[in-house]
Amino acid sequence: MNRSVHVRAVPLMVAVVALVVAGLMAPATAATSAAKLKGVVTLSGEPIGFARVQLFRAPQDEDGADDAVPQRIKTDNTDSQGRYSFSGLKAKGYNYTILVTDRTGRTVKTSRTVYLKAGRTTTKNVHMAIGATLRGKVTTADGRSPAGLTFGVYDASSEVLPDYAFLHPATTTTIAADGTFELANLPVNPDYNEAFVADGPRVKQCYDFVASTLVDCRQRNADDVQRQQVSLVAGEVRTLPTVTVTKFAPPVTTVKGKVTDTSGTALKGIAVRIFADDPDAYVDDKATTRSSGRFTLADELPAGTYKVRFDDPENLWASQYLGGGPDKSVRQTITVTPGQPIAGLDTRLKSLATAKVASKGGDGTAKVAFQIKRKVSGSAPSGTVKLSFGGVSKTVTVVKGRATVTLSGIPAGTRSFVADYSGTSSTAGFSKVVKVTVK
Repeated sequence: MNRSVHVRAVPLMVAVVALVVAGLMAPATAATSAAKLKGVVTLSGEPIGFARVQLFRAPQDEDGADDAVPQRIKTDNTDSQGRYSFSGLKAKGYNYTILVTDRTGRTVKTSRTVYLKAGRTTTKNVHMAIGATLRGKVTTADGRSPAGLTFGVYDASSEVLPDYAFLHPATTTTIAADGTFELANLPVNPDYNEAFVADGPRVKQCYDFVASTLVDCRQRNADDVQRQQVSLVAGEVRTLPTVTVTKFAPPVTTVKGKVTDTSGTALKGIAVRIFADDPDAYVDDKATTRSSGRFTLADELPAGTYKVRFDDPENLWASQYLGGGPDKSVRQTITVTPGQPIAGLDTRLKSLATAKVASKGGDGTAKVAFQIKRKVSGSAPSGTVKLSFGGVSKTVTVVKGRATVTLSGIPAGTRSFVADYSGTSSTAGFSKVVKVTVK
C-alpha cells in the first residue's frame, strides 16, 4: 500500500516541477519582487509605543525626482518596542516618505525620505525630538471677536512648498473666541525670525517682545529684527505677552449665483469673472460653476460697482454679461458694500451658432447662402439673416437653419458684406463679414 502511494506521488511531483519551469507556479519569485520597510521609532533612545507611522508614495519622473504630491497608501502603529513595518511595496518608479507623529503630543512631527529596492527589506529608524510650546492671548482694538485670527511663527530657512506642508510641523494655529491660542510641538532648532498675528492673507502684525505690542512686520532694520525674533529650547512652554490687534483685513464679500441654459438645465464649468467697473481699480476675480450650475466667490472686494461676465472655456455657450449679451454697453452692474453678501446673480446662456457660407457674384449682384446650426445640439434654428453693403441691405427668414440673400446694384469688384444673424431665444446671434467678387 505504501508503494502504491509512492508511485502515484512521483508523476504529481513531476507535474509540479513542470509547472514551475513553465512559469505557471512562481509564488516565491513574485514575493521577492516586492519591497519591505521596517524600523523603530525612539525618543532619547527609548522606544515610542503607539506612534502613528504613515507611508506616502509619489511617482518619479524620468530623472527619478518626485513628479507629484505624495499620496498616503499605508498606516501602521508602533508596538510597545516602537517597531513598525510595511510590506508588498513597489520599489521601481516611486519615491517614498514616512511621516511619524506621537499620539501623546510630546514630540515634533517628523518625516523621512525612504529609498526602497525590489526584493529587499529597508530599515529606517526614526529618532523623534521633543518640541516647544507657545501660548498667549490677543485682544482687538475695536472689540470685535478675535476668533479665526491666526497666530504663527516664521523661519526663513525652513520654507516649504504649500503642497508638502502636511509633511512638516505646524507653525500656525487658529486663535479662539476668547483670544487664547496654543501652538505646540514646534521644532526648537531654528531661531524664528518672527512671531505674528495674521488677519487674512494681507494683514500681518509681528510681536515686538520689548514693547509687548504688535508692529508692522515689514520693519526690517537690525533692531526691529531682534525685537521680533524668538528662540525656543526643547520642552519649553512659553507664554507670550498679551497684545492688541489694531489692523484688520477688509471683510470678505460673498457673491453667489447660478448659470443654466435657456431651458433651466444647470451648466457646469462656466467661468464667472467679476471685475471693477472703474478701469483704474484693478480687481479681477474668478469663480467656476459647479455641477449644480451654482458658483460662489468670496473675496475682499473694495466698495464700488462691478461687472459680471460669463464665459464657457469649451466654447459651446455664448459669452454674456450679467443682464445682457456680449455687448459691454448692455450689462447690469452690481454694487459691493464690503462684507455684505450678494446673491441671485442667475444667468441663462444661449448656445453658440455655427454657419457655413457659400457666395456667388453676378453682374451687379451678390448671392450668399447660409446653413446655420446650434453648436450645442447641432439642430437647425430659425431667426433672420440680414445682409448689408453700404446703404443696401436685405433681411430674409431662416427656415430649418437655411437662408439665401441676394443683393442687387452692387459695384463690380471684391466687396465686403456684413451678415447679421438675429439668433433665437436659445441660440445666440452673430455678425460676420462675407467677401463676394461682383462682376
